Amino acid sequence: MKKFLLTILVLLSVFTPTLVVAAGPDFHIESNIEIKYERKNDFATVRIEYIRQVINGQYYFPADSSKTFPIGDLSFKTEGQIAGEREFKKESINVTDLNGNKLKFSIEESEEGINVVVPNYKQTTKASPYKIYLTYKTHDYVQVVNQNIVIQAPSLPEDTQFEIVDEKSNTATEIEYNLSVLVGKDVAPLAKIWPTTYSKEEEDDFDRYIFPAESRIKQNPYLEFGTSLIYRFEIEYITPKTDSFLPEKYSSLLGNLSKNIFELSLPRHFDENKQRVKIENISPTPTKISRDNEGNIIATFEVDANKEDKISVVGYVWVEQESYNESKGIPDLTLTEYASLISKDSTVKQYLGETKFWQVHDSYIQEEAKKILKGQDNIMELIKADYRYINEKLEYDQSKAESANDRIGAKQALQGEGAVCMEYADAMITILRAQGVASRASIGYANLKDASNTADSQVRHQWVQVWVPNYGWLSIDPTWESENMDIGTNIHRILWETFNGDDLSNTKIYSADSLDKIDDIKFNISVFAVEEKDIEDMEKLKNYDEILPIKDKGQSENVGDWFNKFVKASTIGRSVAIITPILLIVLLLIIVISIVRVAIRQLKKKEKNKNL
Repeated sequence: MKKFLLTILVLLSVFTPTLVVAAGPDFHIESNIEIKYERKNDFATVRIEYIRQVINGQYYFPADSSKTFPIGDLSFKTEGQIAGEREFKKESINVTDLNGNKLKFSIEESEEGINVVVPNYKQTTKASPYKIYLTYKTHDYVQVVNQNIVIQAPSLPEDTQFEIVDEKSNTATEIEYNLSVLVGKDVAPLAKIWPTTYSKEEEDDFDRYIFPAESRIKQNPYLEFGTSLIYRFEIEYITPKTDSFLPEKYSSLLGNLSKNIFELSLPRHFDENKQRVKIENISPTPTKISRDNEGNIIATFEVDANKEDKISVVGYVWVEQESYNESKGIPDLTLTEYASLISKDSTVKQYLGETKFWQVHDSYIQEEAKKILKGQDNIMELIKADYRYINEKLEYDQSKAESANDRIGAKQALQGEGAVCMEYADAMITILRAQGVASRASIGYANLKDASNTADSQVRHQWVQVWVPNYGWLSIDPTWESENMDIGTNIHRILWETFNGDDLSNTKIYSADSLDKIDDIKFNISVFAVEEKDIEDMEKLKNYDEILPIKDKGQSENVGDWFNKFVKASTIGRSVAIITPILLIVLLLIIVISIVRVAIRQLKKKEKNKNL
């Protein structure tokens, strides 16, 4: 999953009829973009002011030319989504002159987007500057999830020029690229803004955020409004019939002799974004809820194996972040301080080790880690350097994301094999550990939307967490390729589970019968944002420990649990469970028969004694 990169180019058409040597700029051109967002809309209104001025009176722009405004598409959208968005934009396009008079224009479509072509309506001279105002509406710059608003503005390409010199005519043109984002004062508080080099102006009903052109080179201005979200999650597992021997009608009588046992991971609590979980419904009631050493929540369910069944869990997740003005920041320890604190913490040192997919001690990994480490002094500088390195070395492979997606590990990914979020995370964890930075893998769901987007396919996403003393686990998502690094609190994703080893799932299935593939089980998971008013009965929601007392760490797996799985979910155990009652009955019959035979003998003996 990646952030989109939007760029905008200002196309210039300069007419130079004579040749002179210019002492200063001969022409001045401005492209002033304003992105305006008003509360309750799911789109923004874009207004482009194009100004062309002649400074050197020896020149002019003729009226027989035109100006082209390119309006690009978002490349990650489907063909249908792009076509729909183009129509939405085209229906709202309006072009006016300096005095507000409507101008004629034409629209040309290309692979990259649409081009609005506006013929010059007059000559441009020193005494008569030329201005065009283009407005249109778009969903491309705005993501709305209930009260949370994210606005991403266009960047400028790396080769942007602020002055153009024509060698033939020896004329110079100075160019300005101005961008402002106008947001209604009635939206939620500002939580994040980037780049941090910006200015703010307050107007009657709006706040205007102004970004200098230099800060936009290859960098999308990003503004996020809103400090909390609530997500509803709906989990449904359709469990298959695996036992064809025991008739379904005997389930109530002999149900314990035909069981499949499911251990399913449920969303957990997490301190960084104050993530907390409450359950609305869980069916059937689990036989156990446990918390492992990582803090992951695992619920154990027993379902009949001799019929198709269903496990259902519905609940809510609350996540929070601080407003921009209240943000406390991340402690930026020196690497010496960090190493000293880590060495004294035995519980954290385990997050420095090597695994099959995190080849920490490999010579190639060690060499790359040292290259990045060179010249770094602080932990946050190092994390950002690692982030840049991962994104330079790895290229996201969409075809892999849409396939079986076999895990290849850090080394192969860094050496050029196809990568998705799993490889981005594995590679960064490995490099961090090789540098002595404690880290682990995180799994959950990201880029979450509201209920209107539940039709979109939701796949598990992987990112990284780094242990920072006096902060806790710091979330880092290297898959988002941007200078605006995704580091720290993010309320557009929820954490499901974390890992310190080769496994990336706590879901386990125990069955005495044939269950060749996990695909035999239909996993349906839906996660989407809701508002508090959408929760019907808040008082009926339960914490995990209100459903069942949570068993921690060593308590979660004992001899009784092992024996239960052995008897109910193993072939030998089930055979023993079935045979044992039969053997007991046979033994009981033998005992009864033996007792009866002894009793008969005794009676016969007594009769014989009487006759004597």
